[in-house]
Amino acid sequence: MKPTRRIVLTLPLLLPGLARAQDHPIRLIVNGTPGSATDLLMRTLGEGLSRRLGRPVIADNRAGAGGFASALAARGAPADGTVLIHANIGVAALAPIVFRKPPIDPDRELLPVAHLTDTPFGLAVRPDAAGGGTLSGWLGAMRDRQGAAIAVNSATGLPRFAVHLLASQTGQPFTPVIYRSSGAMIPDLEAGHVPAGMTIGAEFIQQHRAGTLRLIAQSQGEGRWGAAAEVPRFNEEGVDFVGSAWNALFAPPGTPAALAETIAHEVTEVLAADATRARLLPLGLEPTGGSPASLTARVAADRARWAPVIKASGFIADEP
Repeated sequence: MKPTRRIVLTLPLLLPGLARAQDHPIRLIVNGTPGSATDLLMRTLGEGLSRRLGRPVIADNRAGAGGFASALAARGAPADGTVLIHANIGVAALAPIVFRKPPIDPDRELLPVAHLTDTPFGLAVRPDAAGGGTLSGWLGAMRDRQGAAIAVNSATGLPRFAVHLLASQTGQPFTPVIYRSSGAMIPDLEAGHVPAGMTIGAEFIQQHRAGTLRLIAQSQGEGRWGAAAEVPRFNEEGVDFVGSAWNALFAPPGTPAALAETIAHEVTEVLAADATRARLLPLGLEPTGGSPASLTARVAADRARWAPVIKASGFIADEP
């Protein structure tokens, strides 16, 4: 028996009140609809955890409430490892600075377990857009127009603030144009009704591969994006724009630290597997993993990174 597995199987016996939980399935509360990239991520994770732990892991899809549905569904859940919560950067890190009355207090209601995936933001244009298909060329063309509208796919999500970050780093007055979804935004972008679009790169990957849109830059900090290695980084083109949308796993407050550490180890092992990477990279999801401490630090770092951008944008909402 592998040491990591032995730790998982005996941990309930070492922590009071957890022995019965070992016999129960693990419920993954997923912030996403069935069939979405997020759903595939969490089902892939669940299958891997089930194999490693020798117990059922069941995905429970809870979409809606501005991305907060999964966290809201976990209120009152037992803190014994039988319930794990998927949340993204907007819920876990940015809610307190985007909303006056966020639906949850993430610092009190979400106990960090493990980072799951990163996805860079992407700037997409039509193949025949001005600028010759490069970021520097497009920025030059937009400078001649004194800035441009950039379509984004949500009113309160991070893509709109990514437009403000791009504006501040280039000195050009870009303005986000809000669409209710990527499904509404992308046809207008393909038709040329807006000069560019900004959202997580995965939302544009199918159109980029089909040639109906062209990703001209992505916001990964270093290296190349596994889903589209041909797309340069913003900072390769002289624009200091680094950031990502991410997914992470949390537990109900009160979950023992030792249990969270063990789950994080198992999650990281699943994400490192070649089979997992083969399923997630084509979706634009870069598997990561890590400890509860590293996820806690990531939440704090991204809150500090984006707070000045969000404040400078002048945007704040009462609730999602």
